[in-house]
Amino acid sequence: MYQTIEELRTENTRLKQELADVLSKNTAPPVPSDASLQRISFLEAMMETIPIGIVLAEAPSGKITMGNSRAEEMVKHPIYTSDDVDSYGEWISFHEDGRQVESHEYPLAKVVGEGHDYSELDVHYQRGDGTRFWMRIICQPVFAADGTMRGATVAMVDVDHERHLVAQQDVLIAELNHRVKNAFTVVKSIVSQSLRGTNTSDGARDTIDSRLDAYAKAHSQLIGNRWDRAFIGKIAEDTIARIAGGRIKMTGPDIEVPSRIAMSLSMAFYELATNAVKHGSLSETGGTVELTWDYVAPDQSTIRLGWTELNGPVPVSPTRRGFGSKIINQILAAETYGTVAIDYPATGFTWSLEMPMTKEEQE
Repeated sequence: MYQTIEELRTENTRLKQELADVLSKNTAPPVPSDASLQRISFLEAMMETIPIGIVLAEAPSGKITMGNSRAEEMVKHPIYTSDDVDSYGEWISFHEDGRQVESHEYPLAKVVGEGHDYSELDVHYQRGDGTRFWMRIICQPVFAADGTMRGATVAMVDVDHERHLVAQQDVLIAELNHRVKNAFTVVKSIVSQSLRGTNTSDGARDTIDSRLDAYAKAHSQLIGNRWDRAFIGKIAEDTIARIAGGRIKMTGPDIEVPSRIAMSLSMAFYELATNAVKHGSLSETGGTVELTWDYVAPDQSTIRLGWTELNGPVPVSPTRRGFGSKIINQILAAETYGTVAIDYPATGFTWSLEMPMTKEEQE
C-alpha cells in the first residue's frame, strides 16, 4: 500500500513509462528473419542475372526507385529516378512513325496512373550515347496481401535484332513475290506462243490466261499477309470480285487455311464464278449467288463452304466433265481431305465442301 501521495505519483509515472516502452516495442519495425534476408538476396541476384532490363516503381506516385545493371547497359545511361507518372518524358524514345513517346504513353504510366493490369509498347529508344535501338517495354502491377497496389515492375527487352530480321524478311518476300509474278508472265507467254497457229479457239486461250491470273492472285494474297496461310473471305473476295462484282453475297467468320488449301480454294472459286457468269444465275440480270463458310462442329474441327445460285435459269447437269469440274470436285477434295457435293435443283446450282480442320490449320 502506498504510504504517501508522492509514492503514488512515482509509481504512476513508472507504470506510464513501462506502457510507453511496451507500445514502442510493439510498433517498432520488425527485424527481418534470416529466411527473409536470404530471399531478398536471391531476388537481388536474380535481377542482376536475367538478360533483360528490370525497373521498379512505387505506387501511387509512380516514382522509379531502382533498376538492374542490364537496364543501364541497354539504355547506356543511369536509371532515371523519375518522380511521378508525368516525369517519364526524360526517357527519350520514339514511335514507329517518328513521333516522340509522351510520358502518359509509357506502360508504367498506364499501369500506375490509369490502373491497367498489363501494358506493353515497342519504342525506338535513344540511348545515352545518342544511338537508338528497338526496345519492348512490358509493365505489370505489384499488389500487397490486402489487394492494394504497392508498385509496378517494368521489363525492358532488346528487340532490335528481331526488328532487323523482320525487315530483311519483308525484303526477301517482296523479291520472291516479284520473281513469281514474272514466272507467271513467262508461263502465260509460253502458253500463248505454243497455242499460236493451232486450232485452239480464242475462248480457250482466254480461259487459260484467266486461270493463271486467278492462281497468281491467290499467290499474291498469301505473300501480302503470311506465306503459310490466308483468310477464306479474302481469298474469295480477291478471286470473285472482278468476275461477278457485287452480285455474290459472301458471309462467314475469319477462318485461316494453309497455303495449299488457299490455292485450291482460289481456283475453285474462280471456276464456280465463271461458270455462274456463263451458264448459271449470273448469266441473267436478276441472278445472284450466296457463298457461305463456317465451322460445322462446336469444337471447330470441320469447316463447311456452300455456294448457292439463285434467280437464274434452271440448271442442267452437264453431260461432259471438263477441267473446271475436276478443280471444284476431285482436285479440291484431294487437297483438303474433304467431301464435295454438287446438285442441280430447279432453284439453282448448289455446291458444298466439308473439310476437316487438321492440326496444320489450327496451329
